[in-house]
Amino acid sequence: MRKSMFAVLAVIALLIAACGPSATPAPTTAPAAQPTTAAVSPTKPPAVPTTAPVAPTTAPTAAAVKINNPPASAAEVDAIVLAGKNVQVTYWHNRPQKDQDLLQSMLDEFNKSNPYGIKAKAEIAGSSYNDVYNKVNAALQANQPPEISVAYQNQAAFYRGQNAVIDLTPFVKSTKYGISDADMKDYIQTFLDSDKNPQFKNEVLGFPTQRSMEVMFVNLDALKKLGYDGAPKDWKTFEEAACKFAKDNPGKYGWDVGHDASRFAARIFARGGRILAPDGQSYVFNSQAGVDDLSMVARLLQNKCAVEIPTSESFGNQNRFGNGDLLMTMGSSSGLPFFQQAVDKGGKFKWDIALLPGADQPNAGMDLYGASVSVYKTTPEKELAAWLVIKFLGEKTQTTKWALATGYLPVRQSAKADVIAGFKADKTWGPVADSYAKMFDWTKYSLIESPVAGYDPVRLSLDKDVVTKLIQDPKSDVKALLDAAKASADKVLKENAPK
Repeated sequence: MRKSMFAVLAVIALLIAACGPSATPAPTTAPAAQPTTAAVSPTKPPAVPTTAPVAPTTAPTAAAVKINNPPASAAEVDAIVLAGKNVQVTYWHNRPQKDQDLLQSMLDEFNKSNPYGIKAKAEIAGSSYNDVYNKVNAALQANQPPEISVAYQNQAAFYRGQNAVIDLTPFVKSTKYGISDADMKDYIQTFLDSDKNPQFKNEVLGFPTQRSMEVMFVNLDALKKLGYDGAPKDWKTFEEAACKFAKDNPGKYGWDVGHDASRFAARIFARGGRILAPDGQSYVFNSQAGVDDLSMVARLLQNKCAVEIPTSESFGNQNRFGNGDLLMTMGSSSGLPFFQQAVDKGGKFKWDIALLPGADQPNAGMDLYGASVSVYKTTPEKELAAWLVIKFLGEKTQTTKWALATGYLPVRQSAKADVIAGFKADKTWGPVADSYAKMFDWTKYSLIESPVAGYDPVRLSLDKDVVTKLIQDPKSDVKALLDAAKASADKVLKENAPK
C-alpha cells in the first residue's frame, strides 16, 4: 500500500512589539502621600467562583489536528486542505460505453464546478462486477488501486480485510465536506443501511449511487386465461398457477429455475428466512424457509411445471418469457426495459412486475441489489476528493439523470417524482413506466443477501452444490443439501473474518 503521508503545519508568530514591555514614562508630579494607617486585614477569605470555567467555544484550528490515513474523525476530514493540490480521481466501473459517456459528462460538470480543482475521470474496468473485482484485486497486489470503484458490499468487505478500502463515516459526518441531516433524510434509508458492514462494526465501506431489486415478471394475459386476476400473492397459488399453465400449454412452463444464487436468496427472503445471521457470524439459509423453497422447486421440476435455464443460454428467462414460453420468471428490476423489448418482439402480451409471493408479510422481504461505490486507501487528500465525487453523483440532479438513462432506482426520495415523470414521458418505456413506479413503495421491504467477505465463493457453492444438484436429481434430500452447503459456507466465512 502506498505509504501514508500526513503533515501538520503549525505557524507560530510572536508579536514581540505588541506583547513586550513598553518604556516607563518619567513621573510629572510628586508621588502621592503614603497611607497613614496600616492596611486592614481581610476578615474572610475571598469568595470561591460558583461556576466552572467556560469551555472554549471554537474547535481547535485545522493546523492543530493530526490527520490519520485514512481520517478517523470528522474533525480530521475538516482539516484536510485540497486547494492547490490538483488532486485527480479515477473511477472504475462496469457499465457499457453509453453509460460511460453519461458518467463522464457528469464528472466533467463536477470538474468544472468543484472549488478545489479536483479532476475526476471514469474508466470501464470490465463488463461485469466480477471483472471489476478481479481487476481491483490485481491492482491491489501491484499497490496501484484506483481512487474509486464499484463494489458489492461483500467485495468491499474483502478489500477492507486487506486494509484497502476505507470507512466513509468520517467523511459523511464532516462539517465542511459531509452531508447535511436534511440531505441524509432525502436518501432512501434502506439503501444507506445496506453499506454498513457487520464484520467491521458497521463501518460504511461504500455509498449508494443506484439500486435495483429482485422482482417477479408475470404474463397477465396468460394468468387471466387460467382464471387469475393478477400475480400470485402466496407460494401455494404460485405453484398451482405454474402447473396449470404447463398442463394447458405443452412445451411451455410455468416458471424457470435459474443458476443464480440471488434468485434463491430472494425466495428465502420472501418466505421470511435469511441468508446470513444478523450478527454476520454464520449462514442460516438452511432454515425452514430454505427447506420449504427447495421442496417446492423439486416438486415443480418433478411435475414438469418448471424448467432449467442452462448457464449457456444468454438471457434465457428474458427471451423465453418474451416469447410467451414462461408464465412467470424472476430477475433484477434493472432488466425492465429488456423484458419490454423481448415481449414486443415475441408474444406481445400484457405483462407486469410484482413482489415475490409473501415478500410483504411480517419478517419477510425482497432482495435489494446494487453495488455501491468504495474509496481506496491512498492519501487523505485523494480519499477526500473521491468522497466529494461520490457525494456529487448522489445529488438529486445526477441520480435522476442516471436512473432515467439506466433503469436503476435513484437514491434520493426527492428524485422519485422526476424519474417517474421522465419514464412516463418517454414512449420507449411504454407500460413499463407504471411498473417502475411501483418499486419505490417496495423499497421498505428491502433486505441484502450477505455483506461479508468471502460471499462470492458461497454464491458459487449455492448454485453448484444446491441448485444444480437438485436440478440433476429433484428427489434429493433438500435438508441435507442445505446443511452441507451451510457447513462449507461457514468455513469460508471464518477464513475471511477480520483478523
